[in-house]
Amino acid sequence: MALVANAGTSVSNSFVTMFSDDVKQAYQQTSSNLVDAVRVVRNVTGSTYKFHKLSKGGSIKNKARFEDITAMSDSSKSFAGSGAYTGGTAQNSVVTTTLNNYHSGEYIDDMDGFKTNIDLRNTFAGAIASGLNRAVDQEIIDALDASTPTTQVSAGSGLTKAKFLEVHEAMNALDIPTNDRCIIISPQALTDLLTDSNLVTAADGLVSNTALTSGYIPNVFGFRVIMSTLLTKNSVQRDCYAIHKDSVGLALAQDITTRIDYVAQKASHLVLGTMSGGSTVIDADGVVKVEVTE
Repeated sequence: MALVANAGTSVSNSFVTMFSDDVKQAYQQTSSNLVDAVRVVRNVTGSTYKFHKLSKGGSIKNKARFEDITAMSDSSKSFAGSGAYTGGTAQNSVVTTTLNNYHSGEYIDDMDGFKTNIDLRNTFAGAIASGLNRAVDQEIIDALDASTPTTQVSAGSGLTKAKFLEVHEAMNALDIPTNDRCIIISPQALTDLLTDSNLVTAADGLVSNTALTSGYIPNVFGFRVIMSTLLTKNSVQRDCYAIHKDSVGLALAQDITTRIDYVAQKASHLVLGTMSGGSTVIDADGVVKVEVTE
């Protein structure tokens, strides 16, 4: 079996030269920020998954007694009677996402265990899980970037109260449910909100006081605020997104799983993390692209 170039070469950095029993991992996102903000389907079998979508229907006003119902899925309205049918044609459709497989691992040489007083296996297991959690969020953001949202709020400024209200109004106009809304923003966009005196002042009440104290805004106008460092930036434009939970889907064949196995050929333990999943936008009406200038 071929040697893996550079595998485990940085472990020597933790060999004991002074008394230390702790590991300082590099600052990193350690859990998924977005998985709770989207519709998740687990235990998928197959390389793709189809999310089903039903378009808007309508109703009949003052149908005559014993007259046939006009089916809302009938685009020709061939059974239309004296009662007027108003509304759209309810049609089933599917949105397909492709599942991608992710692996993250590290070899821990047996002899290294005698030269350090830290638990290398659990340390790497934590770092691997963190990396895969970021991969889940990146899948969701990639799906948002690849979509064509019904509404787009153009750049020209940072994230302000006025721009937030524009997003709020756009979703209300499309009858997007007010529950399960969230907005995914960048660190700079959060700073924009915190410095917008039209939104955050000590006189505005408990939420604003909390924001001034903690430096974070958990909710604005019914949107749960989620900060992500993975959002795409083009030149000076950052693409943030306001979404309704049911508008974005995440299909998982396997949740993040970590394991530790002994590999005799390498006289090492392999710390391995795996995940299989994919994301897609199910309903573009429930997504608003918010361009902010940074």
